[in-house]
Amino acid sequence: MNRSQALNVLKPEGNTMADIKAAYRTAAKKYHPDVNPNGLELMKIINSAFAFLKENINTWSCDQGTEEQAIDKTISDLFDKIKGFAGVTAEVCGSWLWLSGNTFEYKKALKSYGFRFAGKKKQWYWRPADYKKKSRKVFTMDEIRNTFGSIELEGRVQAIA
Repeated sequence: MNRSQALNVLKPEGNTMADIKAAYRTAAKKYHPDVNPNGLELMKIINSAFAFLKENINTWSCDQGTEEQAIDKTISDLFDKIKGFAGVTAEVCGSWLWLSGNTFEYKKALKSYGFRFAGKKKQWYWRPADYKKKSRKVFTMDEIRNTFGSIELEGRVQAIA
């Protein structure tokens, strides 16, 4: 079992030991064999996830922060390159950077920065290189914003009329 599997099993709200214990108690109440007749195998998985997180509490939170900081730095660097594009709006949803607005004239530059064009959404996006899609479902931008959150980046230059 790895860190992401253990976190997906327990789904703690934070990365402290108290959050992990609370998530464990919630899962144990729901799937305990006395309450749920099919819960014996699930409780084995839950106990395994709790033991893994409890054992590795000091290492997994640091590793997770380093990975997130690398993505934040990359998005920040990309935004620095595109913030002078007139009429372009930048938005971060999860670990993706989305660009909308008057992007046609910046097509070559965006491609050189690693952006791709989403034809159905009519927007450019950048995503981490190690991203793997888990389903074939196509999401609308509203569904993406609701699922992963949305932060519109400030400091962009608007076209002057």
